[in-house]
Amino acid sequence: MAISPAAGADQVAILSTEDGDEDEDEDEHEDRDSDRNGAYHVEPGEEFTIDLTLYAEGGHGDDGVVALAVVAQYHPDYLEVTDIERGPWLEQGDAADVATEQTFAHDEGTATLEQWREPAAGGATGMATVATVTVAVASDAPDGETTLEFGETDIELESDWPVPVVGGSTPIVIGDGGEELESFEHDESAADSDLGDGSSGDESQSGDESDTGTDTDTTTGEDGDEDEDGDEDGDEAGFVTGLASNGLALALVPAVAVGAGLTLLCALVAVRLRDHPSR
Repeated sequence: MAISPAAGADQVAILSTEDGDEDEDEDEHEDRDSDRNGAYHVEPGEEFTIDLTLYAEGGHGDDGVVALAVVAQYHPDYLEVTDIERGPWLEQGDAADVATEQTFAHDEGTATLEQWREPAAGGATGMATVATVTVAVASDAPDGETTLEFGETDIELESDWPVPVVGGSTPIVIGDGGEELESFEHDESAADSDLGDGSSGDESQSGDESDTGTDTDTTTGEDGDEDEDGDEDGDEAGFVTGLASNGLALALVPAVAVGAGLTLLCALVAVRLRDHPSR
C-alpha cells in the first residue's frame, strides 16, 4: 500500500496514491500498472500525475484537521515534481476557505504543498483527494526502480495535536525496470513546514499570503485594512495581554466568592442554633 508516517491523536491518517491522468486510453492505463497503491511504470522523458488520497477522522470529539503539509520526496537525478495542487479534502466539514503555499526544492528532491482552512471552523475529516502531484521523469533516467515518498507529510488538528500518518512509498518503475536505483539522502530541513508552530487557525496563517508560491483560494482581504484598524487591533491586543497578565487574579475571584459564601452560611447556621437551641 503506497501510504505514508507523520504523531499524537487517537486516530491515524492514511495516504494512498493512484493515477491522476484520466485522459489516457485504457491500454496505456493498464500498461502503466497504476492501480491504487501499485507501482507506476513510466518511460524516460515522460510526465505523469498522481492523485494523493487522504483518509483521516481527526482526534477526539469534533477535533478535525485544520492544516496539513503534503511533502513529496524523490531522487532528483531520476524524477522531478513539477507541480503539486491541492484537492478538495480540506473543504469537507463546515464552510471554510482554503489557502495554499507551494515550495519546490528540486536539488533537495523535495516539493511541499501547505494548505490550511480559514477559518478553522472545526476542521475537516473524511476521505478525498488531498493533492494532485505532477512528476517528470528525467530524459536520461536509467532503467530501474525508484520511489516517490510521502512519509514526511504533516497533519495538524484544531487542538494543535499532530496526527500519525501511516504509510510508505510509491514505487516508480522506469523503462524496463530491473534493479533498484540508488537512493537519495534528503535534507530534513527541506521538508520542514510551519505546522506545529501555531500555523493552524485564522491569525497564524495570514502572514503567508504575500509569500512567493502562495495560492489563496480565500476571501481574506484584510491586509489592506490594517492601517485603519491598527489602533483598534492594538487596543484589543492590549486588552488580551492585560487579561493574560492578570489571569491569576481573575482566577481567584470565583474562589474568593465561594469562600465568602461558605463563611456567611456557617455564620447563619450558628446564629440559628443559638437562637433556637435544640430541645
